[in-house]
Amino acid sequence: MDNCESTLTEVQLRKQQISVAKKAAEIVTLRQWYDSTTHGYELEEYFKHYSNLGRLGKELHKRGVKRVTELYEADNGVFVEATFVRSDLDLFGPLCAVACIFERVKN
Repeated sequence: MDNCESTLTEVQLRKQQISVAKKAAEIVTLRQWYDSTTHGYELEEYFKHYSNLGRLGKELHKRGVKRVTELYEADNGVFVEATFVRSDLDLFGPLCAVACIFERVKN
């Protein structure tokens, strides 16, 4: 039992370390970034065509924006969410939003 308790403590410690590192590097989900950032014209226009951030996330992935972590459902492997470096989203988010808009208008 003592070994299990120390392992749990190690796991909890590791989770805390990861949490601190994420905050220091500003690792955020797309939703966290959107909710905490002042947006320009690009994202206002994006939401005239799309009802959620899913298409933007796909466009970021398609354009090679690095995901820090990815979360999938355990049973069927369906993609749930990813985390990104905030500065990457600040730069590429608006550009990918414009790409999504052009794709929607084109079709």
